[in-house]
Amino acid sequence: MGRQKNKENMRMVRVAVTSDSGGQILSEKGGVQPCRQPFSEGMLSFQQEVDKSIALALEKNKAFSCQLTSYQGMAGVMNSKKVFDIVVLYVGKEEADSLKTEEMHWLKNTSARVICVANGTSFLKDAFRIGVFRYVLREDIEKDLPEAIGEVLQEIKPVRGLRLTINGEAKWVPFEDIYYIEAFGDEAIIYKKDTYSTVRKTMNYLLEQLGDAFYRCHKSYIVNFDYVQRIDTDSIILKDARSVPVSVRRRGGLLKIYNHYEESMEKNR
Repeated sequence: MGRQKNKENMRMVRVAVTSDSGGQILSEKGGVQPCRQPFSEGMLSFQQEVDKSIALALEKNKAFSCQLTSYQGMAGVMNSKKVFDIVVLYVGKEEADSLKTEEMHWLKNTSARVICVANGTSFLKDAFRIGVFRYVLREDIEKDLPEAIGEVLQEIKPVRGLRLTINGEAKWVPFEDIYYIEAFGDEAIIYKKDTYSTVRKTMNYLLEQLGDAFYRCHKSYIVNFDYVQRIDTDSIILKDARSVPVSVRRRGGLLKIYNHYEESMEKNR
């Protein structure tokens, strides 16, 4: 039941790169690429170093992909209203009023891990006060920043799922939310606990992206083993009492693979 690894089912990590000055949003890239917009030479060099560090961290932890957004200052990050996993903050001034009070408050209360990169240790006291995840000296960035980003990735649960377009909007659908999938013409209906979503994807495509907990028990149905209560002659009864059809020719393989999956899960508990 092995599946080919694909960026579609990696956990997306959202990273903001900013400095302690300015406020204009510069660029947004779906991946790790340097900013192409006008940028001060020093900050452009810094972003390129961040790009390289993220790429190195992702090479070591292949459960993640990355979306990188760059800002000239904290105002841009705050006004974006986006939720980030990591904020890489470059502190160039290292003065007592390098960041505004509201910016310090935002950094202290954000759910993102803040990695502070500075030329010296003058900002260290403020960094401690706002709960910075890691303090990196600019001169050591090549070694310490990939390590810091790697430490964040180790703390983030690599929730696997699908990135799909639902009702014209890109959505992340964790595998654990999917109970079963039903083919419907040239679309598929993804059934969750209390809701469902329709996507324009084939069953073959979805099966290739899904994890080992999923099995195609019928030409028109894919089921998540994690929600199976029992397997009857012609159907699967889920833990919430819903029923999923099983075709005669697939039942033998279903029982064998389901028992193997249960045994492997038991060993890992």
